[in-house]
Amino acid sequence: MLRFPRSLMVAIGVSAMMAAGSAAFADQPSYYQPPHFKVQVKPSYPASARARHETGTVLVKVLVMPDGTPKSFTIVRSSGHKDLDDEVLRVAKLSTYAPATRDGKPVVAFYDFSYNFTLSGLASPAVAGDLEKRLAANPTNVPLRTSVIEAAINQNNYAQAEKVADEGVSRVPGDARLWAARGEAYYADGVANHDDAKLKIAAESYDRALQINPAQVQKSSAAASFAQYAFGLMADQQYQACLPYASKAVTLVPNAFEYHFLKGDCEAGLDPQSSDALADYQAALKLDDKKRPDLTSRLYASLGNIELNQGNLAAGLQSLAEAQRIDPKAPYAYQIEAVYYINHGNLNAALNPLMQLAQLAPNDPQPQINMGGIYLRQKNFAAAQEAFSKALAIAPNNPDAQFGLAELPAAKGDVKNIDAPLQKAIALAPANAAAYNATIAQMLLSATTDKQDYSADAQRYAQAATQADPNYAMGWYSLGIAYADQRKTDQANSALRKAFDLFKAKNDMANMQLVDKAWVQLNGKDKSLLNGSGVNERTNQPGQGAPAGR
Repeated sequence: MLRFPRSLMVAIGVSAMMAAGSAAFADQPSYYQPPHFKVQVKPSYPASARARHETGTVLVKVLVMPDGTPKSFTIVRSSGHKDLDDEVLRVAKLSTYAPATRDGKPVVAFYDFSYNFTLSGLASPAVAGDLEKRLAANPTNVPLRTSVIEAAINQNNYAQAEKVADEGVSRVPGDARLWAARGEAYYADGVANHDDAKLKIAAESYDRALQINPAQVQKSSAAASFAQYAFGLMADQQYQACLPYASKAVTLVPNAFEYHFLKGDCEAGLDPQSSDALADYQAALKLDDKKRPDLTSRLYASLGNIELNQGNLAAGLQSLAEAQRIDPKAPYAYQIEAVYYINHGNLNAALNPLMQLAQLAPNDPQPQINMGGIYLRQKNFAAAQEAFSKALAIAPNNPDAQFGLAELPAAKGDVKNIDAPLQKAIALAPANAAAYNATIAQMLLSATTDKQDYSADAQRYAQAATQADPNYAMGWYSLGIAYADQRKTDQANSALRKAFDLFKAKNDMANMQLVDKAWVQLNGKDKSLLNGSGVNERTNQPGQGAPAGR
């Protein structure tokens, strides 16, 4: 049994990525530190503004790259006076910046800061407390309320920013500026504290702002919020929910390669052969500035995965080779290559990328577990034993590695030595009890090295699978085959019918066909569950399930 954990399957179907300008498009960190000034050049009160008694707050958004270089400067909220805005932009460009960090590693992020010009001639960062006093006296003043929100965000007081924003949209629900400010507050909180619920509110707030008045919404900020929320959905494999938000990010900022990349990931998650995903990955490659080899490598790997799934072997392998060339230490291309060969039965070819993965990640047990699974299929029991043992040395409590030690005796027909490692594996992962038992049953029903009949033992493990999870279809299929091998036709038919119905409920046509093949062998072609007299309900819906072998 070749097992690929969720983390690997995500990498295969949807490449991880980091969005420029969104501050958090990477694996979920344990700590985030926003950007800050390294050397802050403060503005002076322009003489022209002083003469005209101009006042106001200027909010600036700076995109800070991982090396601290500012890439773009945007006036998010104008003071209403060009000379004040220009002065703030001037000093923002003269200042230097320290990048945001995630787990101590520098990342791309926006840095928002504001200056408040007063008649006294001083220019200083807006102070939340002073603004709040003014807001209390005039609670429907939208520019003042947004300034309070921004000041609270700048002080990392996200709870206060959210409270003021929530009150604002309640008091003046038809103002896009307040909804956008609310989005900014929840976005900053969600990124800093890795809170998907906050990111959802941020995305919904920007959505509302754009519906009311798109002209009053900073497109780059809204796009970053949409993309960040979409990334969380994608990482949780909620591809249907992910796609609309990734699409909105692309629509707002069509020249950002990261957003096309993310949209392609959502599309690939929905359909591994998606032509839309292929187009988005290709668009992302054209927009990619190639300054982040790790991201470019992941992008080529994702492109290669789609090409392979579409049957374009030459192009797919070429894209994977390019991914490996650009960043030889990135695992994604090797993972995709290994899975492709495994799924197509070329186990020898799969071993090479798995060995590469084992070298790249010596503390990850999964490559060893998967190599053990391949060696097991090849009846190379010594190599399988070594691989599973290495995996357990790396991670003693890894249930799949422990289960490999149960598969070894099962493949040999050594029934008395199956239960001890099997029960250890189940104790480590109780949710896998049905799958583990069904797999052992399938192995005993296959040709073991001693070529003995173990159908009675297989029946015992298959029954354990159905007891652990009555809705686990492969457990019922294994039980049906075990009964059939023992010439217990009625019991076999009952179990196979149950398996067929469970697969049918999932629209898993491949496994429905697998069950039907066994049914026909028992009952004759005219009794087929798919198109014969055994049919209890016809279905014309094609399934996506992969066939399983006896």
